[in-house]
Amino acid sequence: MAQTHTLMDSMLDKIRPHGRVTVEVTTDEGTTVYEQNNVVTNNGVARIAAVWAQDSTTFPSHIGIGTDDTAAATTDTALGTEVDRNAIITDFASGAVATFKAFFSKAEANGNTIAELGMFDAASGGTMLCRTVLATAIVKDATKSINVTWTITFADA
Repeated sequence: MAQTHTLMDSMLDKIRPHGRVTVEVTTDEGTTVYEQNNVVTNNGVARIAAVWAQDSTTFPSHIGIGTDDTAAATTDTALGTEVDRNAIITDFASGAVATFKAFFSKAEANGNTIAELGMFDAASGGTMLCRTVLATAIVKDATKSINVTWTITFADA
């Protein structure tokens, strides 16, 4: 039995959630794709544990965008300067990867330089589960729509 426990501990050590964000900025001229890693916040990790323990039935539901370029940290609880938040329109799991997608139209968040993104469990307020600061900020105007694909991987990588 002790050997099984050691094996289980080893397996659990490898379940470290980490995320990757793909941002597609589309104009009439084409699409530019940005990809980068993100931070799963302490609150995000706690939420995952709460769902597994059936202490929570609140799941990721929205992705927000903002203008603050302060580095992302596991202790973050909100975007620095949120300017818009939209519902996740697609979510699914495949193997050890959960994927969430949201869309910001050409009519949304115009006049802002988008520097940060966050995944939340509510349309406003709520718990921020993940955050990233873009390596290349996006000057949002009426010529650009933004597709965000957020993946969370629950395995060693």
